[in-house]
Amino acid sequence: MLSKEKLKEFLRLKTQKGRRAQKGFLIEGVRLCEEVANSNWEIESVLFTSSFQNSFTGKKLLQKLERRNVKTIPVKSEEVKKLSDTVTPQGIIGVVKIKGFSLDELWSESSSIILALDAIRDPGNVGALIRTADAFEIDGVILSADTVELYNPKVVRSTMGSIFHLPIFDEINLEKIIPQLKKRNFKIYGTDAKEGKDLDKLDYSRLTDPAEKICLLIGNEAEGLNKNLLDLSDEIIQIPIFGRAESLNASVAGGILLYEITKGNIRN
Repeated sequence: MLSKEKLKEFLRLKTQKGRRAQKGFLIEGVRLCEEVANSNWEIESVLFTSSFQNSFTGKKLLQKLERRNVKTIPVKSEEVKKLSDTVTPQGIIGVVKIKGFSLDELWSESSSIILALDAIRDPGNVGALIRTADAFEIDGVILSADTVELYNPKVVRSTMGSIFHLPIFDEINLEKIIPQLKKRNFKIYGTDAKEGKDLDKLDYSRLTDPAEKICLLIGNEAEGLNKNLLDLSDEIIQIPIFGRAESLNASVAGGILLYEITKGNIRN
């Protein structure tokens, strides 16, 4: 059973301060717990209700977690509700240790496309962009220091498990990292909603050359990329808009851009 002291410890993981102090975060629901069970991330423990345990899905998932020697703890529904960030909890909560990635992975020889997010404040946008990067087999995602926290429950939930599939570097000073990427032959593509070369006029066929590398910068939903990052960009690109909307949602724009960049034979 879950002690009052342990419950309080887990409840602190609902705050950014608590996550930083304990170097861990909460996940909830079948999808995320399945994804972390299939990953190499460290799972501290999993809490589950009796109704979840008695379900077909619950039995299979708990068996999988136990095969990984994960500590499983039966809890009351009320305790799950306290820890949950959703209106209708599914009866399972995971406590996962934060995984650190070495910046060397950013510029390894195998890396060819990196996505960098500058001051994206909406958790849903960040989660969706990580999921999109995963879908297009991007080699890594960088979050600037003023982007919403990676382990915010809404970000984690919006990734739909992709947070466990690729290296993500958070709280990064992009103005310091970009010059290092350029030294390692990354071409920096900045984005702007109103200025820059139209996306459909760029030639991405050269990306079949393994020596060609790209870092795509996506800026803040309201203000776009800051001027310093635009100045550091080798090329500024924009998505042509034909209707009356002033701009696209950041995650939608990111999806279009990543599709265009990767749709050639680059991954073949």
